[in-house]
Amino acid sequence: MIESLFEYFGKYWGFIGSVISVFCALLMAWFSTRFTPRIEHEKVIQKVAEIDKRLSETEMQLEYMPTRDELHALDKTLTGLGERFGAMEQGIRRLETKTDMLLENELKGGH
Repeated sequence: MIESLFEYFGKYWGFIGSVISVFCALLMAWFSTRFTPRIEHEKVIQKVAEIDKRLSETEMQLEYMPTRDELHALDKTLTGLGERFGAMEQGIRRLETKTDMLLENELKGGH
């Protein structure tokens, strides 16, 4: 049995070798289309690492950014401060006008 198998392989060695070579070539071609080469895989890993680093930095910066509610409260506070400064400016103008009138009256020699 084994001897006949060896005789069979010995007789058809060229054909069997050719079939195996073609099969291996087709298998390698299929592998090259199915799987990513190592160099490209390393590039993808590097890009993913860069994106992960940028994402971490962005998340860290966003952690300290105010929320929408905080910005709204700040806007209301600044609006209130603007109104107060406007009222103070009007009061200062009135005081300036009165001071100017008193100084003018004093310069004219009034009592």
